[in-house]
Amino acid sequence: MLLKTDEIIIVEDDPFRNDDLNRKESGDVLTEFVLSANDSLVVCIDAPWGQGKTTFLRMWEQELKNNNIPTIYFNAWESDFSDDALVCLIGEISTSIKELSKTGDESKAREYLDKTKSFGITLLKRTIPVTAKIATAGALDLDKVTEQALAGFAESIAKEQLEKYEDSKNAIKSFREAISNLAASITDPEDPKPLIFIIDELDRCRPNYSIEILEKAKHFFNVENIIFILGADKQQLGSSIKAIYGEGLNVNGYLRRFIDFDYVLPPPDKGLFVKALFKKFSFNEYFANKNASGVQYEGEQSLSMFSELFELYNLTLREQEHCCALFSLSIRTTPENYKLFPLFLCFLIVIKIKDPELYKDLITDKINSSDLLNKFKDIPGAADLLSNNYGIALEAYIITCKSDRYEHGDISSQYQEIKDSESANEEDKERADRILKIIDNFDFNGGIGSLGYLLKKIEISSRFES
Repeated sequence: MLLKTDEIIIVEDDPFRNDDLNRKESGDVLTEFVLSANDSLVVCIDAPWGQGKTTFLRMWEQELKNNNIPTIYFNAWESDFSDDALVCLIGEISTSIKELSKTGDESKAREYLDKTKSFGITLLKRTIPVTAKIATAGALDLDKVTEQALAGFAESIAKEQLEKYEDSKNAIKSFREAISNLAASITDPEDPKPLIFIIDELDRCRPNYSIEILEKAKHFFNVENIIFILGADKQQLGSSIKAIYGEGLNVNGYLRRFIDFDYVLPPPDKGLFVKALFKKFSFNEYFANKNASGVQYEGEQSLSMFSELFELYNLTLREQEHCCALFSLSIRTTPENYKLFPLFLCFLIVIKIKDPELYKDLITDKINSSDLLNKFKDIPGAADLLSNNYGIALEAYIITCKSDRYEHGDISSQYQEIKDSESANEEDKERADRILKIIDNFDFNGGIGSLGYLLKKIEISSRFES
């Protein structure tokens, strides 16, 4: 059984073969969109961190290449150390030029690449600032400098700045022409396709660097034949921008200056990813071999409870994988046919990952089992979960998790009151009766007071976390 899953393998001739989230349709839609574009575009693939953006973009990148669409993948976070985004963007094109030229004219592509670099160098040159020159003038003996000389000095600075502006403007124009010609030279003239420049992990970069990437992409690369795809959590990106410009900034308005279209990457269907994780962690094989009395349904219970709780707590894909890693470690520290109490174990693992403060309060006795149950009931959607069979059993586990065996009269009494009440409806009475039967059954299968037993498993597992 695995302790953690391996990176997803992207098969070159079938990139979406290992797509557990059914996102090939999104790739097909985006391909049609970029191929139908007549102008330069910046498109943001928007999804929260940990929801599989990078995996999707790498799969789609290979799919684009398989369709002879020139594509560059650039992980902006890995270049976050750089002082200049323009250097990184030109550098990525330079290192990819041989592969990009497979369907075009490589000699022409290299010629335009050299021109792009040359004009890029012009844009990158830093001259002595005006303030430095004025400071130099201050070092002179001003008593010996005439008013006319000072006026001439100021005029020369103004003239130099004007010339710099004109030179920069011309350099930007030349750079755009060169980069546009470069993009055109790397595609089949009989079947022209745009250069797709994927910039991933933008939301993880330093705020200054994120902004610089956006500015350079829009101002210097806003030319025919190039389409930028940004992989980012727009909410997180907005927080980075506010860190620079202040909380009062209209982030959507600011980003609209750089991003032409958003594509919200759809979240996977409920339970889809956890099913894939159960397969990757070999949980299915493990549970298939459990045949002792009272444990034969633990696999179904684990899968169902994780599916419900992952959606209820809105766990990212990375958080879901973390939960399954802890679950795997808990299994490895349990003899094969011993009880796991998976309904409650899954619940404890999820709150440890998603609500660590609540988890800490539970294990340090700052809250009791009734408090824990009430906090859980406050979560939107929890009532629906607690109304089904596994949810009713979960409530019984939660309410008895800190009790000693045979000492649960107070716990049972609250449900007995509902069962005997003349004002309670039949549904509530039936539910209370089922919880009472489960609690009675716990006396014989060790469920009462299961918290300590399961916490040891989770805490031992946590010591092995990477």
